This record gives sequence, C-alpha cells and structure tokens, in this order.
Amino acid sequence: MIHRSYGSTFLELPTREAKALQLHLPKIEEQQLIADALTRTDELIVSLDKLIAKKKDIKQGAMQQLLTGKTRLPGFSGEWKEVTLGDIGNFRGGTGFPLRFQGKTLGELPFYKVSDMNNPGNEIYMRKANNYIERSRLQSLGAKSFSKGSIVFAKVGAAVFLERKRLLSADSCLDNNMAGFTLQAPDIDQAFIYHWFQQFRLSDLVAATALPSINNQQLRKISCQLPTLIREQQVIAEILSDMDAEIDALIARRDKTALIKTGMMQERLTGRTRLL
Repeated sequence: MIHRSYGSTFLELPTREAKALQLHLPKIEEQQLIADALTRTDELIVSLDKLIAKKKDIKQGAMQQLLTGKTRLPGFSGEWKEVTLGDIGNFRGGTGFPLRFQGKTLGELPFYKVSDMNNPGNEIYMRKANNYIERSRLQSLGAKSFSKGSIVFAKVGAAVFLERKRLLSADSCLDNNMAGFTLQAPDIDQAFIYHWFQQFRLSDLVAATALPSINNQQLRKISCQLPTLIREQQVIAEILSDMDAEIDALIARRDKTALIKTGMMQERLTGRTRLL
C-alpha cells in the first residue's frame, strides 16, 4: 500500500489511489469460509479474554479474603499476628549500572533493569535478563547481589505506579531504579509474603514530587497481618499460586490463538493456502 504525506505529520491515502488498489479475491464461497474461520478465531480470543478477566477478579476476591483472615481455611483457627516488613526481612535498593558494563548477554549474574519486567516469561519469576555481569565486577561497582526468592519491584519513576512485583529465580543484581525485599524470618512462608505484596499498593507510599520514589524507611514500616502457623500461610499461598497458574495457562492459550489467527490471515487472505 502506498502512503502519501501532504504537509502534515499524518500519513494519508488519497481516495483516487485507494480506488486504484488491486485486490485479488477467491470465489464468494471461499471468501465466506475464510471469513467464518477468522470470525470463529476472533470469538475464541474474545471469550478467552473474558474468562481471563473473570479469573483475575476471582483471584482478587480470594486475596482480599484469604490474605486478611476474613475467610479462614478449614482446620485452622487462632489469632493472626502483626509484623512490620522491616522486622521479618531486609529492603535494599539496587546499584547504578554504567553503560560500559551493559549489553552482555552471558555472565554469572543477571543484572535486571525495570524494563526486564516486560520480558516474556518474567510475569512472576524473573528468568530472562537483557544484561549479565560477572561476580568479579560487583566490588568495582559497589554492588551486592540479591538472593534467589527476593521480591523485586520498581522504586523510582512512573513504573512504581504499575505495581509490578516479581520473584528472583536466581541470585541477581538490580539497577538503582529497583529495590528488593529478602525474607529473613524462618517461620514465615516466602510465597505467602509474595502474594501479600501483590495486593499491597506500593504507589500509596509515593510522595507528590517531580520524580516518584519510595525509600527503604517507608518500606520497612509497612505492617502485615499473617497467620501464626506457617502451614496456614503455605496453604493460602498454594491456593493463590494455583490460581496464578490457571490464569497463566489461559493467557498462553489466548496468545497462541492470536498467533494462529495471524498465520491464518497471512496464508488465507493472500491465497497461499486455499480452502477450495
């Protein structure tokens, strides 16, 4: 398709050129079959989107009930305890990551930046980094690694308002726009705390400044209610993790269906693959 620009920042296709475009079509029967197949695929994608939204709402409701003690699981009773996150773990910010050290796709440690949260496969666990570094470089950067299982998130900039929290799948480094929480209490389940973090709005801690940010003192003072028995924490975390797995499977199915539709369009709408 030819686009022309006529004295503006918007590209447009003049009517006379649109009328001159040639379109190769199959017989009406084949057109109808192709349209029907694409429509059914669209309907499947829409139904999966609705189901994903429904499952997310169900999970949100479950979190509000289970992570606050409003609903107790069978076989568990007793009071919950209140702790501050600074009492059960350690918050630490990341380290400046000079450009001269960036760009290495192999190394001993992944060095995550906020943008890495967008990488496919990093929806829950941080598994794929765009940058890696050797342990021998850490001292010269004044950096320390974060241990596997730490909960990481953005602490500076607009990304704070996206409320993304992830778990490290291995020992890793973070740049200075991120922070990590490392659990240090043996009687508290790591997965429970991760799910608790999911429903806590870190952006509520942000001061109204030109550059949004969260500091460690604010994070340390966050109060959390949790079951006294670690087994109850674990069962709650297992229920929520199963819900996450179901949602992830639906998202994967939806994305696969969208790719199939793209392939169908490329094959069927160009005549590469014929139905009749």
